[in-house]
Amino acid sequence: MSHVPAWRRYLRFWRPDVRADIDDELRFHFDTRIAELRAHGLSADEARRRTIEEFGDEHATRQRLEEIGHRMERRRARFLWWDAARADLRYALRGLASSPLFTGTVVLTLAIGIAAATTMYGVMRRLLIQPPPGVAAPEQVRKVYFGHKRPGDSLRIGDGFSFDFFELARDRARTIADIGAYMPDVELAVGDPGEARIAQATLVSGGFWRTLGARPALGRFIADDEAHPATGARVVVLGHAFWQRHFGGDPDVVGTTLRVKGLPYRIVGVAPRGFRGVELGDTDLWLPLFAYADGDRSRREWWTGSFGLSFVTRVSPAATLPQAGADLARLRRTAEDRYNRRFLGDAAAPAPLRPVALAPVTGALGDDMQPIPEATVSIWLVGVAFVLLAIAAANVASLLLLRAMRRRREIAVRLALGMSRRRLAALLFTESLLLAVLGGVASTVLVIGGGAWVRRTLLSAMAWESAGVDWRMLALAAACTIGAAALAALAPALQARRDAVAGWRDGGQRGGARRTPLQRLLLASQTALSVLLLVGAGLFLRSLQRVASLDLGLDTRDVLTVEVDFTGSGRTGPERMAFFERALERLRTLPGVRAASLALEPPLSDSHMGMVIRFSGASDWFRPDNGGVVGNRVADRFFDATGMQLLQGRPITAADRTGPRVAVVNEALARAGWPDRSPVGDCVYTSSARDVCTEIVGVVKDARTFALLEPAPSYAVYVPLAPDVVDSRVLLVRRDPAVRGMEATVRRALRELDPGLPYVDVRVLGDVLNPEIRPWRLGATLFTTFGVVAMLLAALGLYAAVAYAVAQRTREIGVRVAVGATAGSVVRLVLGDGARVALIGIAAGLGLALLGAPFIADLLFDVSPRDPLVLASVGGGVLLAALLASLLPARRAARVDPVTALRAD
Repeated sequence: MSHVPAWRRYLRFWRPDVRADIDDELRFHFDTRIAELRAHGLSADEARRRTIEEFGDEHATRQRLEEIGHRMERRRARFLWWDAARADLRYALRGLASSPLFTGTVVLTLAIGIAAATTMYGVMRRLLIQPPPGVAAPEQVRKVYFGHKRPGDSLRIGDGFSFDFFELARDRARTIADIGAYMPDVELAVGDPGEARIAQATLVSGGFWRTLGARPALGRFIADDEAHPATGARVVVLGHAFWQRHFGGDPDVVGTTLRVKGLPYRIVGVAPRGFRGVELGDTDLWLPLFAYADGDRSRREWWTGSFGLSFVTRVSPAATLPQAGADLARLRRTAEDRYNRRFLGDAAAPAPLRPVALAPVTGALGDDMQPIPEATVSIWLVGVAFVLLAIAAANVASLLLLRAMRRRREIAVRLALGMSRRRLAALLFTESLLLAVLGGVASTVLVIGGGAWVRRTLLSAMAWESAGVDWRMLALAAACTIGAAALAALAPALQARRDAVAGWRDGGQRGGARRTPLQRLLLASQTALSVLLLVGAGLFLRSLQRVASLDLGLDTRDVLTVEVDFTGSGRTGPERMAFFERALERLRTLPGVRAASLALEPPLSDSHMGMVIRFSGASDWFRPDNGGVVGNRVADRFFDATGMQLLQGRPITAADRTGPRVAVVNEALARAGWPDRSPVGDCVYTSSARDVCTEIVGVVKDARTFALLEPAPSYAVYVPLAPDVVDSRVLLVRRDPAVRGMEATVRRALRELDPGLPYVDVRVLGDVLNPEIRPWRLGATLFTTFGVVAMLLAALGLYAAVAYAVAQRTREIGVRVAVGATAGSVVRLVLGDGARVALIGIAAGLGLALLGAPFIADLLFDVSPRDPLVLASVGGGVLLAALLASLLPARRAARVDPVTALRAD
């Protein structure tokens, strides 16, 4: 039996010594048994021997007792911890209930920060991390991108190619398990004539569903033979949200008929909830590829010349991505050779071998294999949201620090009565954790309400409904709550490390109380981070302003595009063309219409026909590096109707529509073909009429053809639209800017002209540009929102600090007033105190903005990330907000009664 000195029991200041207690207990029982045996006449040695035999294995007994002792100590420790926690919790609840304004301010501040961080994380995860819903084994699925490069040109990436390529890849590719072709974001008229509405459709080929491994929520998907361009059937799969919205989730909808483009399509199934293929846009209808041209012309003929298809493939497990890319590149060259021979004949040169890339279906990649602008902006906004959370936590820490400074006498009493600093820190952390939990609960309301607005703003035209609150966001909210509590409790806990005597000394109103360095750091950091966010907001606002003022070469604000879908109406081609001619004359007579015209395609359309041309005197066909020549067939007054400026020659007139072949070219093509002279009067030849001169009669100013931010002007040719050309057309109406409601007027006029029209779509031309402007509008909106909230939080923290400083310095201010200080000098004193802290924060924030400028430069348009106007405006605005936050305490200080102040302590 080991011997433990009794004096060790008196050295257990921190925790019980289980082993020493067991030694004492065993020794007591051992000695007692020996004494009992000695009393019965046994010798000391015999009594000791028998006692050892009765006790048995001492080591095993000791181990069992130690386990019991440690278990009891753990239970005791848990009881003491929970007892202390309940006491701290009750104390914190009483304290917070006694100051509801303080509690409400802190809870709302934390709720804003936690909600912003949680919501933006959900948006980023939806865009960049989460795989497409409903896709089986998405890591094996790849989207196909095609590289385009000519001599002297940089590599460009696109996702569009031909149906020929799809058939070749499906039948001959050895490295892929399956492939599907699709065309997203197609707007089609859905519903009965007169009641039709536009729906977002995705057109798909056979193999699309099989490649993605999706399972229908109801019915079945489109079969391979039903999707074939030549022999397919008119069937449709409803998007899940569309099914719920328009059919009330009726399961009997399968087998019924839905009119699409005026034609009857049989509903065969419903897509799973949230399913969107591999794109981000929500889809109302899933249709066969031929639905784009259904009812207009030969399905097969349309697809032989189409290069507007996207592709998704599932790579074979036995193949690598480079092998699959090389295999598809070879088949791409074969498809290009087929196309060139079809349109250029034997003169077509062999197509070069160009790269094909396979990209994952996560990451929100756009047509150029780069993250879409919304994804890039969302990454920055996630950082902005966490900066806002840090500001909120710093603001709460500053408020708690002020509260702790008001409780210094109470804290000093607790320390003087023996409370350990660890116990005091636990008490302060409990109070902070309670506030943070209340803020976390309040943040759920903001996430559900305000978060829906943020998701809708960032994910507009996408399936943002599937980006709701999930367990990951709740886990992040919980982590943010605990982190905010720890950060908020840190400042008062550090302040509490001051000695108890200082608490007694400063418990009253000291005449010369000043802010602690920690408090100054918190206030300055809030201001600096607010400046950083507001600089970002200013830069995005400036970019949005530059984009809005960009010269596009045409009018986008006052030009209306009018499209009529005759599909399924039974009208013949000549009847449709006759209607357009009557409609053109009718629209030109409407009040408020400055000009009207007809064209095959409107400006800023991605479906302009491509033209192959040859300049006069040249033997080779013109093959530009920037993608080809854009062609459009237009009626008279087209340039007046679109606001395009004629530079040389004359425009296309009504007589040209039935006369000799003429054309108007843009500046870019004129410089390429006739760099030293005017092209007016010269000829250009097209692949459709190789030996017939098309006389150039005019040159127009370059205008954006496809997009807002084209890297270079497209080469464009405009030829007359013959009245007998049976094709789809668009009416263009240029309105007087002072006239409002012209869209309804145009729609009503066309209905009066032909009451049986199936669908009339009237839009402002500039609406086409909204998706391109969205990144700057998103950045400006959300950066400004978060920045203003951050500035308000910083101003609130500064106001609280200045107000507390005024209260602490009441006696000093009273003395100043008593010896002759004016109200103005007192106001300047207080304002200067707040301004000094604000200026430090502003300087730090502007420095951070200058350091981070290179990282945000790519998101801006024609604006320097170090724009002096933005930096100066933000600095001045934040300084003004700081002065306003200090003004109310300053006015209160100016009204201090010196007699009352001197008697206060």
